[in-house]
Amino acid sequence: MILEKIHEEGMIPGERGIMSKKGIYFHSPSPFAKEHLFCVYWGAEYLCAPPYQVSRKGLHSYLFFCILSGELHFTYRDHSFTAATGDIVLLDCMYPHHYYTPKQVRFQFFHFDGNITSDYCEYLYQKDGALFRNKSEAALTFQQLLDQLRLPQADDHRLSALVHTLFGSLAAKIRKPLSPSIQKACLYLETHFQEPVTVEDAARQTALSKYHFSRVFKAETGSSPHEYLSTLRLRRARELVMETTRSIDAIAVECGFSSTSHFIRAFKKDLDFTPAVYRKFFDPSGFQKSP
Repeated sequence: MILEKIHEEGMIPGERGIMSKKGIYFHSPSPFAKEHLFCVYWGAEYLCAPPYQVSRKGLHSYLFFCILSGELHFTYRDHSFTAATGDIVLLDCMYPHHYYTPKQVRFQFFHFDGNITSDYCEYLYQKDGALFRNKSEAALTFQQLLDQLRLPQADDHRLSALVHTLFGSLAAKIRKPLSPSIQKACLYLETHFQEPVTVEDAARQTALSKYHFSRVFKAETGSSPHEYLSTLRLRRARELVMETTRSIDAIAVECGFSSTSHFIRAFKKDLDFTPAVYRKFFDPSGFQKSP
């Protein structure tokens, strides 16, 4: 019933400006997929020219585009933008939207839904908007998804995995190489985290002021110096808790924590377990046979 409703609302009889197309490939997700997975309903590849355009006031679906060549102009959520070759566009079709081409354009698209789609779509929109520039990795995933969709019996799980991969490639941060000064600070923290080092100690390795260093460090690594140091300490602490029988007090000291209580609070905040409970997960003697 949902699929039929989407088809009825989403298809536009007599669309003008479509010069050629591959598809449309329709898919009917299983009940399990509708409950638990990303569900792809239909997709295609279009070659269009003026007067091609689409306007909708609302549609119970989400829509991905991949621009293969040319340009497609969009108005969405009170913003106008142009998607060009290599770009990806993501729309929540419940918002009014309009798109058209002023000249020849080739693009791929698919309509989909899923139980976390709304949250993922909104997360990406708040982070980057609806337009994602020069996403060659995402474009490859897009083609794989359409190749799967055109099969006589497309697999729900493969389709869902490809949608998830597409979301992940758009959401993942692109890490640029660290500047020499921040590389030096990271190396210092990595080799001295077991000592009572401070942000000031790390800043001195870069000849930057504490506050300027902290801003640059977070901009380049994604973490504050304190967070980076805490991650190093907790990573080592997890190894020691899991692989040794050393006391919690000794591990706290060895990993550079100011006190055992501070260590336990930080460990529990990171993993939702105290070190003692975490250790039991890896203790073979803790598993007893049923009587």
